[in-house]
Amino acid sequence: MEISRRRLFRDSIGAGATLTLGAAAGGLRIPQPAQAASANDGHALGFRSLTDEISLPGIPVDGRIPPWLEGVLLRNGPGLFEIGEQKLNHWFDGLAMLHAFAFAGGRVSYANRFLQTSAYKAYRREGVMKYAEFGTDPCRQIFSGVSTIPVIGKIPNANVSIERLAGQFRALTELPVPVSCDPHNLRTLGVDVELPQGRMGTAHPHHDPRTRERFSYEIELVPPAGLRIVSERNGRRRELAWIPDDRPGYLHSFGLTDRFVVVFVQPWEFDLATFLSPDGGPIVKSFQWDGSQPARILLVDRKQGGVAETFELDPAFVFHHINSFEDGDDVVIDVCAHEDASIVDALYLKNLRKPGPSVPQAVPRRLTVRPGRPKVHSRELADGNIELPRTDYATVNGRPYRYAYGVGVRNPRKSGFVDRVAKLDIKRGEQSFWQERGSFPGEPVFARRPGSTREDDGVLLSVVLDAGRKTSFLLVLDARDMSELARASVPHHIPFGFHGVHAARG
Repeated sequence: MEISRRRLFRDSIGAGATLTLGAAAGGLRIPQPAQAASANDGHALGFRSLTDEISLPGIPVDGRIPPWLEGVLLRNGPGLFEIGEQKLNHWFDGLAMLHAFAFAGGRVSYANRFLQTSAYKAYRREGVMKYAEFGTDPCRQIFSGVSTIPVIGKIPNANVSIERLAGQFRALTELPVPVSCDPHNLRTLGVDVELPQGRMGTAHPHHDPRTRERFSYEIELVPPAGLRIVSERNGRRRELAWIPDDRPGYLHSFGLTDRFVVVFVQPWEFDLATFLSPDGGPIVKSFQWDGSQPARILLVDRKQGGVAETFELDPAFVFHHINSFEDGDDVVIDVCAHEDASIVDALYLKNLRKPGPSVPQAVPRRLTVRPGRPKVHSRELADGNIELPRTDYATVNGRPYRYAYGVGVRNPRKSGFVDRVAKLDIKRGEQSFWQERGSFPGEPVFARRPGSTREDDGVLLSVVLDAGRKTSFLLVLDARDMSELARASVPHHIPFGFHGVHAARG
């Protein structure tokens, strides 16, 4: 049974986050069935473009959506991987597309829409690729020896994550310019600041509801180069620390405790000479791995500012922090750790589209430090691999916790692409899984059951590619035992994305 637009507007998610379906550009559009994938490329369909903007007031549900699950799941990720004859090179480069699954009365609706970025507008207006992305620089490809600085659009290709801040929703990437969007209709609202040249930021800011602060960092790539840690509250910005560094290391996320901003600095370092070279290529080519250098953990004092402690440890590469907290005098830092930066090259599309791509896997690792002592204690939290980690953020972030959720690979030697949803039980030191042959899930977002006091009492929401049917579905799992409660299917494939947020009603 389909949900009327009027009822969806009234009942869907309430204050600040109602999704009005049918408002996407072009109205209701059902795409043509995806081109058939061969028997051995399975997951590769998830790296094909979705060109249609679609609005489905009701999609079929197999199973039972918990009646308490209301609101909307907003997802972000690449939707377009080529512009005319020009092809984007890296998974991180695809033009941003927002997806929304709205829940009301046990029913589900879906809509998607491209983020109206500078790159997307140029594609629609001129049919050309005008702006540089993480792994693609069209100017340097065409005018080798002429262009020296990658050209970034005023509205960046914010295809990584979504944050909800003071009732507003903003799409984020690794540039410090959030792109506001309207959850009612997925319309792009624009940006409030201009992008400073040569600066990177985080797609994973932290929010502390107790102090009403937002924490982030900025990486200055050109002199004076270094790392800046920033907090914001009520529109007022405070610089907590400035760490000069001629070769700043790449960051993607960080941790937060009651006293500290926790930064894992890895020896994948920015080389200015490569960046300025006429044939230097896209920004990714300016970072170089130096395994002879240690990784570092920086503890930045939230109250007083400045770097309180620095620790050195064996080199490793980290995209995602899982959680950080204080345990007496110790600071505990849980991360998804790779051996080195080879994971970045593995995420080029030419590799990912191969049958059984070779992709290094991350292990869940706990790093424990104590201010005043130089040693870093390191151990794996459980056997196996995990990435795109999530927790019950509102409850446990910066606190001792037991559970995390993510995606993993059953047999890394056979297939390097994610094919299961994982639950990490830190107390038991083990993982449990949901998996299904021919299904390739995305990041699981946790939604807590209202009134619950148990950490894992809720559901996990994951967008899954069904390679056999060549379509996608929203998977709803019971977070307690990883059993499937329901799936809601759309008649098309949804390209593999990165991160999302569940906004409950009210």
